[in-house]
Amino acid sequence: MLNNLLTMSLAMSKPVQVERAAPLSISMLVAGIAMVIAAILAMYDVAFTEMGNWDWWVLIIGALAAVVGGIWLASYVMNVRKFRKLIAKPSKAAFIKELDDLEYLAWRLPMKFENELMAKKKHFGLK
Repeated sequence: MLNNLLTMSLAMSKPVQVERAAPLSISMLVAGIAMVIAAILAMYDVAFTEMGNWDWWVLIIGALAAVVGGIWLASYVMNVRKFRKLIAKPSKAAFIKELDDLEYLAWRLPMKFENELMAKKKHFGLK
């Protein structure tokens, strides 16, 4: 019995980048911004002068990390907002109409959103 539960939980788990999207994207954004600031300060010989000729590389990598982290965070926030908007539908007909979009969003978001969708489906008597 325990082995079956463990197998089911492993089969249903989501990747780390999905389960921890918010903290990972915020960390990437902040780290990228910090790298950009450090590289700019090194270029103007204000601080981090021991960086040497690596300041351009740090600037480029930091800018890329900040852009990727920002886009990832914006995408996550937009998906959460859309999910919240769609799941708040009070009528069963409106909920069923938006069910495909809700299931797709729940698939792209952490497991707690799938659990919330399952509870809402159970509330309306759907499978």
